[in-house]
Amino acid sequence: MNDASDEDLLAAHLQGDRQAFGTLVSRHERRIYGLCLRVLGSREDAEDATQEAFLAALRRAGSFRHQAAFSTWLFRIAINAATDQARRRGRARTVPLEAGEVAEAAPSAGDPGGAVPSALAVQAALRRVPEDFRAVLVLCDLYGFPYAQAAEILEIPVGTVKSRLFRGRLALGEQLAVSEGRPGAGRRDRSEPEVVKERGTQAVVGASEPAEPEHRRNEE
Repeated sequence: MNDASDEDLLAAHLQGDRQAFGTLVSRHERRIYGLCLRVLGSREDAEDATQEAFLAALRRAGSFRHQAAFSTWLFRIAINAATDQARRRGRARTVPLEAGEVAEAAPSAGDPGGAVPSALAVQAALRRVPEDFRAVLVLCDLYGFPYAQAAEILEIPVGTVKSRLFRGRLALGEQLAVSEGRPGAGRRDRSEPEVVKERGTQAVVGASEPAEPEHRRNEE
């Protein structure tokens, strides 16, 4: 059963297999929790959103129509759950994450080492990026989803994904500059964006990416 595809497991669940959906939860829980943690910046809120995402997936299992991959469908539900959680709170919490929280969703292989402080700085800056931009940054720069798949998850055009990612990277770079006290922070010429993918969001990946990469990065 563990070798079955996500779609086969969901079909087995709908046919009455009582273990199939639990296998799906075990397979995806780490990534979904990591997604919610990156979006919300709070372990408690991320746990709540993760639970709600899987409950919603369980309720909607019969509505899955194979028009997208199961993982895309599940990530869409999780993004909505995290967004709803943030709105219930009024905004994403601003309590800083501890190093253990940043690293707890990381792959077990490898030692994040000195990358954790960078991850903490990026996560702190990410919380101050507008919600719409933050979701795209998390999907594309932290999880490596191609533009087209991120567009499917967020149910927006590919062009909007590219625009939000560009603007999100600008916003993140500005927040990192402010946090580091760099001269001119917040006043940079927007026609010459700072490249934050390698120095900024990419710095998080080694320390806090919730799972093994499954996607080629940012291909249309």
